[in-house]
Amino acid sequence: MKPPIMADTSVWIEYFRGNNTIISIIEDALDEDRVYIAGPILSELIQGVRTDNEYDLLMSCIGAIPCIDCEYGDWINAGSSSRSLRKKGTTIPLTDVLISTLAIRYDMKVLTLDKHFIGIEDVKLLEI
Repeated sequence: MKPPIMADTSVWIEYFRGNNTIISIIEDALDEDRVYIAGPILSELIQGVRTDNEYDLLMSCIGAIPCIDCEYGDWINAGSSSRSLRKKGTTIPLTDVLISTLAIRYDMKVLTLDKHFIGIEDVKLLEI
């Protein structure tokens, strides 16, 4: 059985831009009910839409994907992970650390085009 995946904002942007490689990966995973999204990803996507038509398209598509909820402990773990990374001289956006924290808790692989996820301990990345 293939693992569930958390598709990051960078992947969704390419999906909506028509990137055939990304479309193929996402569509296959959607057909198998293995794609999830988290609140920070949804918020980043919404803030990036330029027109009402793009907003309507996004909301009609993304609403069908299960959204993983953050719990109190996830915020603590994300903050602790971010703190540890900064002590080592690495700064990663807190939203991406939170996405990684959720993926670790739910035993998901992160599908992303952002290289900085590599620096987050224990996160499993899905190769593109």
